[in-house]
Amino acid sequence: MSLGPDDRPDFSKTALLIAAHGSPHSPGGPSATRTQAETLANMEIFSEVSAGFISEKPFIHDVLDDLDAAEIYIVPNLATTGYIFSQKLPEALGLTGVITERITPRGHQRLILTQPVGTHPLVAQIMAASIQSTLKNFGLKAEDTALVVIGHGSTKSRASFTQTKKVAHEMAQFGLIDLAGHEGIFTAFLEEIPYIQDWHMQTQAQNIIFAPALISDGYHANRDIPLAIGFDPSDRSFMDNLSKGLASKRQKDGKCLVYLPPVGLSPDISEIIFSRVKQAHENLTLT
Repeated sequence: MSLGPDDRPDFSKTALLIAAHGSPHSPGGPSATRTQAETLANMEIFSEVSAGFISEKPFIHDVLDDLDAAEIYIVPNLATTGYIFSQKLPEALGLTGVITERITPRGHQRLILTQPVGTHPLVAQIMAASIQSTLKNFGLKAEDTALVVIGHGSTKSRASFTQTKKVAHEMAQFGLIDLAGHEGIFTAFLEEIPYIQDWHMQTQAQNIIFAPALISDGYHANRDIPLAIGFDPSDRSFMDNLSKGLASKRQKDGKCLVYLPPVGLSPDISEIIFSRVKQAHENLTLT
């Protein structure tokens, strides 16, 4: 992160809570959210930096209760403003709105909820840069390559569908317009049509790059999506690449398939988290 100390507000008495959904299938394991919390803690911008989860330990309500600061910014490390952001997260933390005032054994606390990480404009730029480097590293011609942007999807909210489509559209503005004859950027989803496993019905391109627009590096990114597109999650080299934030490539049915790590593994996500805090702080000073 390049932001100098003279360019930012004073958060030295403020706490940061990075909130994520987590996975009941792999609780307590390494995650991008924990890494981002560690990165921001090492920068010594905030008095406290913690990560908490809805579906695994440390549970987010327990983490919140352990924070001493009178002002706490809560940044949802989520892809969209969908059901988890609008329902599950506020319920887990007892939030009453963007700002929640509460009295605890430690005294008065003010909780400020920011917008989620995944809706930040920088996400599409990060993904586009990853695609460009992947084309170069694997020697793939853009005109022979299609891109499938993967979202979670949901039957409870249209937010994931809409945000994934938005990211795919924005990526076309970052030098990816030449993919597969100008019509090479598609979307697919885990829980709604078009499903990820039906990707071959969308394109006949020689090379296909799969790019998860997911913030979490949990079970979906490590297992569900790879299985759906033809990768083996039990393959050691595949998982090693994923853990290092590297792409994996394989040949299947005469096509070259490339799977990228979820965007949430990018080191730049820490910058987005801090940007969300600054934005929320600026909004407070204007009201």
